[in-house]
Order: sequence, then C-alpha cells, then structure tokens
Amino acid sequence: MVAPVAVDKLLDRVESLLDRGDTGAVVDILRRLHPADSSEILYRIPAEAQNLVMQELPWEEVADVLEELDEEEMVEVVSGLTVSELADVLDEMEPDMAADLIGELDERTTEEILTEMEAAAGVAPLLAYPEDSAGGIMNSPRHMLQRHMTAGQAMRFLRKHYEDAHDLYYLYVLDGGGSTVPVEAAPGQVGQGRLVGIVSLRALLLAEPDARLDEIMDEEVLTAPADADQEEVARILARYNLLAVPIVDEEGRLLGIVTVDDVVDVLEEEATEDIYRLAQVNEEAVVFSPLPQAVRARMPWLVVNLGTALISSTVVAQFAGTIAAVAILAALMPVVAAQGGNAGNQSMTIIVRSLALGQIDLKDFWAVFRHELGVGILHGLALGALVAGVIFIWLGNPILSAVIGTAMLGNFLVAAVVGVLVPMTLRRFGVDPAFGSSMMVTASTDILGFTIFLGLASYFVAWLV
Repeated sequence: MVAPVAVDKLLDRVESLLDRGDTGAVVDILRRLHPADSSEILYRIPAEAQNLVMQELPWEEVADVLEELDEEEMVEVVSGLTVSELADVLDEMEPDMAADLIGELDERTTEEILTEMEAAAGVAPLLAYPEDSAGGIMNSPRHMLQRHMTAGQAMRFLRKHYEDAHDLYYLYVLDGGGSTVPVEAAPGQVGQGRLVGIVSLRALLLAEPDARLDEIMDEEVLTAPADADQEEVARILARYNLLAVPIVDEEGRLLGIVTVDDVVDVLEEEATEDIYRLAQVNEEAVVFSPLPQAVRARMPWLVVNLGTALISSTVVAQFAGTIAAVAILAALMPVVAAQGGNAGNQSMTIIVRSLALGQIDLKDFWAVFRHELGVGILHGLALGALVAGVIFIWLGNPILSAVIGTAMLGNFLVAAVVGVLVPMTLRRFGVDPAFGSSMMVTASTDILGFTIFLGLASYFVAWLV
C-alpha cells in the first residue's frame, strides 16, 4: 500500500537537492511516488529543472506523469523538449491524452510531431473531434472479440492480447464476418467492425469451450456517438454505473471507448466551469495567479455588474421624492431586494444544476416554471407576512407593513420567473446556462424589487408620512 504524500514538504527537499545540482536524487524521489504526486512536484519546480529531470526519466514514466496534468500544464512542462523527444513521450501516452496535448500546440509543431510519432495513426484521428466531445476523449479499444469465436478461442485470445487489467473493463464483441483474426484499428478509424454485443467474463468462464460468443453475449449495449458532448458521456457512465462506454458511428461501427477514468477530469472541469460562470469569473482564474491575469479574469463581469447597479440606482432616483418624504424606505429597500435576489439565485442554481445533470430539458419548461412559481408564492406569502409583522411591531404603521409585505411577495414571484427563464433561455440558444445567470437574476430582482416596493410606497405615501 502507498500512503498519501505531503507534497509541500517533499517539494522543499526537492528544491534543496536541485540547488545542490543533485538531479539524480530528485529523479529517484519522483520514481518512488505515484504519478499524481510526481506531476505536482514536476510542475512546480523551475522550467530548467523540469527539463533536466525529464531527460533522466524513461519516456514511459514521463508520459505517466504528464497524464496527471491538464492540457495547459502539460504544454508548459514539455516546452523545453525537442520535437523528437516530445514525439517519443507522446508515443507512450494514451491516445486521448496525447491528442489533448497536441491540440494545444500550433499547426506547424503539430505536423512535425505527427511526422515523428510512431503512434500517430492512433492519435491523429482524435484531433478531428472537438476536445470536449466523446470522440475527443475516447481511446482505442485495442484487440476486440468477434461474434463467431468460441468461448475457448476467446479465452486464449484474452490471455494473448489483454495484458493490461484496464483492457478488461468490458468484453465487447464485433461482427468479424466469421474471421477469428484480432480486429484492431486506430481510434476514430472505421476498421473496428460493427459492435454487436457484450459478454461478461463470468459468462465466458462458465460457457462450454465450443459455445460461440453470439450465443452467450448480450446484444443490448449502451453506446454514445462520437459527437456527443463529454458531459453526456459522463452522465451515461454515472446513471448506469458503467466503467466504460463504447463510441460508435452512425452504422454502429466501433470507433473507440471512453472509460470512467477518462471522465473523472471531465466532471471536475465541468463543475469548475459552472462554479466560475455562476460567480462571473473567467475559467483562467486561479489562486495566486499573477495580478494582471487575476484582474483580466474578474474585471469584465464586474464592469457589467456596475452597469446593472447603475440601472438600479436610476430606478431608485425616480422615487427620490417619496424617499425624501418617508426616509425609512431607504432602510427597508435592501430587505426586499436581497430576499428576491437570494430566492432567484436559489431557483437559478437548482435549474442550472438540473440541466447540467440531464434531470430536466427544455421540454420540461412549463412543469419547472409552475413548480418554481408555486415555491415563490409560498415563500413570498410566508416571508412577506413575517416582515410585515416585524415592521408593524417596530414602526406601528399598518400601511407600511402591507406595502413591504406585498412588495416582498411580488419580488419572490419575480425571482421565480427569472430564476427559471434566464437559464432555460440561455440553454435554448445553445449558451451554457451558468453563463451570466447569477448576474442577470440579481439585476432583475434588484430593479423590479425596487420598482414594486417604491411604486407601492409612492401610491400610499399619504398614509406613510
């Protein structure tokens, strides 16, 4: 068993060894660690040291370490390698990870690397698919079973070709036209054959040696098209508790396989993206990023928020006379606006998350709308009555109590409407529902909340003075 490593403490030791020029000792440390820990240390040491360390590691181990980094980090780490060296590293990487790295390079460098690579045939086809699609994250299924094999032939086939335990996620069966020659092709190439079934290792072990696979296989196989969004593939794996999903073309021919470890990073990336977008922060924002980068990542939406705040201020200015006559209104306005904003963001967050998980779709708009409107009415009545009671006890003015209670109900209805309408409308036009939803919901509840509250106060101002 391997215990978790305190990377920060180990990094201090590594930096001390590098200062003494003992690169060999650093290499020995990295080789004893899990690639996930080695990758963090390698990424955090100076670029010059990164290159020296990689030169002393076998390319296969360098590949294992790089696969633990994201695309931008991989590009930074390998920037000191020659095209030939990088091609050697990419040959040792999983095709989907190699394609991700190559996809971050310029066109000229990509062409040079593909020319140098021995495994280019397994990587080049993946570059044709969008990075965030099933085709962009799938891997080659290597050698596959064929329907006319017998159970005995299949077992001998597995012993010969399935050396890696990762290859045994599921045993897919192809229509090999009666041949028992192993089928192998680069991922994305139409050469794997048509996917016709899946057979469990248990069924294979219990079957008679001369039983054919098409007699013991299950013909119902969950698949995904190559152009499916990576989030959709992740949802399939999660919903059906699968370890892998085969990727097929329109005719059912096998193009590749996406395994559960391929989508773990996808889930993290998508969750981070949604969180950042809900907070109106650019995806490039990270803790301790350089100040210019941090400002660029956060400033644009702050400017937009400033614009919506000025609009809210303009609305309030239209009721300056009412506020001057009843000064207590200025103290009560934030209560109405804040409650509406909080309620709107609750609805919006639930809708965005439900859309991301595939729990609802555009066709569910009216059902979702009615539900959230009902929630808004109940919240508005309850909290409106509560705040009205508090104001009556505090100020003893029943009209003011009725005004703020009614305004609270009205703003909760606004919150329910915009909390559903904004993310669903963004999805309708192909925009990520998380993109700007929070800002638009808050702006709507502020502007309309002030309008409702101050409008009612203006109408009843004679009873408030």
